[in-house]
Amino acid sequence: MLKVHTTDGLTARIDLENPEQAEQWLEQIKDPRFQASITGLTIALKGVQYSLIKPKGFSQVFFLAELVPVDEEHKVKGGEKMTAFLDDVCINVMVHSAQRAVRVSVSKTGKQRFNPFTR
Repeated sequence: MLKVHTTDGLTARIDLENPEQAEQWLEQIKDPRFQASITGLTIALKGVQYSLIKPKGFSQVFFLAELVPVDEEHKVKGGEKMTAFLDDVCINVMVHSAQRAVRVSVSKTGKQRFNPFTR
């Protein structure tokens, strides 16, 4: 379950396993006004909540969350993944569905030349 926290103090709950809600989420994050209103994302799984908040000091911040399906053939455990694109930095938080485990990665990506969220 994905929780989206916004500047108006509200929290939206999105079930990424529900195709309709996942499609609506993908449409919402294309809107720059909606992206600017996001203060953080939280994934709640197996009684634990994992949050990715909007950091200060970056001029461009874009959020993405997606469902990663289990693929035993390619040894993908599956779960839900949150990503924050921050100027030239990318933060990924992958919450595994099979166990209480999370993988966090931070990488420097260089200057962003293309934004997949805008048209």
